[in-house]
Amino acid sequence: MRSGFVGLAGRPNVGKSTLTNALTGAHVAIVSDKPQTTRQRALGVVHGDDYQIVLVDLPGFQRPFDALTRRMQRSVDDGLRDVDAVLLVLDASETSGGGDRFIAEQLAATGAPVVIALNKVDRLKPPAILEAIAAVSGLVGDYVALHPVSARTGDGIPELEAELLKAIKGPFTPYSRQDLEAIAERVRREKAA
Repeated sequence: MRSGFVGLAGRPNVGKSTLTNALTGAHVAIVSDKPQTTRQRALGVVHGDDYQIVLVDLPGFQRPFDALTRRMQRSVDDGLRDVDAVLLVLDASETSGGGDRFIAEQLAATGAPVVIALNKVDRLKPPAILEAIAAVSGLVGDYVALHPVSARTGDGIPELEAELLKAIKGPFTPYSRQDLEAIAERVRREKAA
């Protein structure tokens, strides 16, 4: 049995939450067209016969300019510390630029394997999808794989899930790393009571 944590990272409104819901097959993350809807980490679990992939849906990367965006970016940074792999989500219908390069550099610095999901390909015709793939393929130096997907229609989701499974190598454990600390704290409080 294998399990691992995969952090979904990218700019606001690239479809991280919709992709989390598509991969889990359940509505576990809030989805909206409005930027900054995801303000804290949301967890979703992808179950298979011999694996569990815990998806960590993170707020969008952004330059902190007030208390809220500083708190949201801190949530992103904290969430990336505990993952076994990273899923960089990009919007295929938008041109990648300096912001995406900055995010890619930050993700590469985590040392975790990076898989790229080029989302929203349902908005493009096949030639434009090929152009988008070519445009983002140089964004991350040593990415594991690049998958064109549509979280909305489900296109490419099974292949992406298989790629994420390859990226996690940990044995199954009934508790997450975060849960062990919380459990230990509850046991200490129980014994002290």
